Amino acid sequence: MYSQIRQSRVAPNPTSGSASFEQLLNSPYPSRLSLYETPPDLEVSIEEFETFALDRLKVLKEIELAVIRGPNAETTQKKIIEISTKYFPLSSRKVKSFNDIIQQRRKDYISHFILRLSFSRTEELRNWFVKQESLLFKARFQEFDNEDRSTLFKQANLDLVQLSESEYAELNTLTNGFCKNDTFYKASFEKAFDLISSRKVFVKNGFAFVPSLELIVLLVDDFKQKLSEQSLICSRALPKLEGDDRLLPVLQNMSAQYSTSEYQSSGVAGEISSSDVDKLSKFFPPCMLNLHQALKEKSHLKHSGRMQYGLFLKGIGLKLQEALIFWKSSFSKHVNEQKFNKDYAYNIRHNYGVEGRRSNYSPYSCAKIIVGFGFGGNSDDVHGCPFKTFSPNRLKQFLNAASSYGG
Repeated sequence: MYSQIRQSRVAPNPTSGSASFEQLLNSPYPSRLSLYETPPDLEVSIEEFETFALDRLKVLKEIELAVIRGPNAETTQKKIIEISTKYFPLSSRKVKSFNDIIQQRRKDYISHFILRLSFSRTEELRNWFVKQESLLFKARFQEFDNEDRSTLFKQANLDLVQLSESEYAELNTLTNGFCKNDTFYKASFEKAFDLISSRKVFVKNGFAFVPSLELIVLLVDDFKQKLSEQSLICSRALPKLEGDDRLLPVLQNMSAQYSTSEYQSSGVAGEISSSDVDKLSKFFPPCMLNLHQALKEKSHLKHSGRMQYGLFLKGIGLKLQEALIFWKSSFSKHVNEQKFNKDYAYNIRHNYGVEGRRSNYSPYSCAKIIVGFGFGGNSDDVHGCPFKTFSPNRLKQFLNAASSYGG
């Protein structure tokens, strides 16, 4: 596909007129929901190439935000379907003509592979792409009808075996009748790790007995695993595009617009000293103010809190030597200088890029703090976002106190 880009717009030319279900199955896009297993081999105009990619990137970024903002799975599901339908409607064959269906599926299919290539450059980009695409895949599957689901399961070839009558009777006996109202399938143990860890399946002789309602978990896991593998393979094609002044700028622009994992500094920050931190804390965002107050109260922060707060202080201009002074002073009630130098100083220097791989770590973005940063949930865990981790009453008290903090 990537070698078949034209500068002028190429008018789409699907088979015209209406078509039967059999004709649709024999088309390049036989199912409403795709597994994206085979790269498209067709001509695409450069205008379509860029438009399709930008539209899909909008959808994936909105999916990430929906997960962050969604109060529950139902709301998140609704938002994902809403945004994906806006840019990539995938109509049922029962309500749209053959031409319309082919055009919808064509855009969806091509755009996926463009972003797969664009986001294959680094492990971080690949992980982000796979995560958002898997969420989109799952939401669509849950939204579509049984005919579409059945078609997709046949294509996925998950190697599932429906239980025989004797196996079903044995399973029903072993589970004290718990399984009598569902259909069960046998799946190999290694395909059902998520279901096994959450105790949603019965395991015997190396097989997981999966209820029909949980088959979606196996399907999404399989989709995610294969997409991860194919994205890695795709990264090896990037060097072949060096010097292509049509595609490379578009692909680089796509991945450059991914900016949720790290805070991007404007480069105009000044410098602050360790003695400035407390005075400036009244201007901190709630997550950092919470960490600062906890540090003052307890003279200590756990590792996750130190990472979140330490990189923030680095980002607002606290240089390495001042950071060492600040943290040593903050811990002084419980940690002597020898212990500080042994247990804490190395990690601080590491964050500033003078130890280990000498990476220049950036402050965490809101998105990473909210969804990409583990929260233990006990009283010693004060990192994360207060709007996500606090109860409503605690959040109200915190915000009221914060409004008068610092005088």
